Amino acid sequence: MDITQALRIVQTFSADSLTNRIASLEFAFSSQSADGITKHLNAENIDSSLIEAGFEIKRSAAQINVIIHAVGILVSLPHILQTGETVESLSLGAGNTGRKFDLITNLRVAEFKFIEWQGGSESVRQNTVFYDFSLLLNMIRPGSAAYIF
Repeated sequence: MDITQALRIVQTFSADSLTNRIASLEFAFSSQSADGITKHLNAENIDSSLIEAGFEIKRSAAQINVIIHAVGILVSLPHILQTGETVESLSLGAGNTGRKFDLITNLRVAEFKFIEWQGGSESVRQNTVFYDFSLLLNMIRPGSAAYIF
C-alpha cells in the first residue's frame, strides 16, 4: 500500500471529525454480540486495510523529523553564514548522530532545534535546549561564537 492510498483510507474512516467518529462507533458497538459486531464492521467498511493504512502513515511520518531537521539547516545556511565563514562539518540527521554539533564552521559552532512550542509544561524540550546550550558554552573559545537556532 502506498502513502496516498493509506491517507485516503484513513481520511475516509475519520470523516469530518475523528472524535465524533470514534464516539459513534463506541455507541454502535456497545451491547453487540460477535455477529452484530461483524455486521457493523462490514457496514462501516472497517477491516485490516485500515490498520495497514495507519501503519503505513506512521512509518512515513516517523521520518518527518529527519527531513525537517536536514532541510531546515540547509535552507538556513545562506542566511546565517557570515562573509568568509565556511562550513567545516554538518550533522543533518535529527537526534543523536554521534556528532557533538549540527554545524561547525571556521568561526563558530551551532545546534539547531526545530520545535513548535505548545505552551504549558515542556520540561523535556526545555532540558534538551539547556543541555545543548551548556555544550555550546563549553566550546566557546576567545574570538568564537556558539549559537542555538
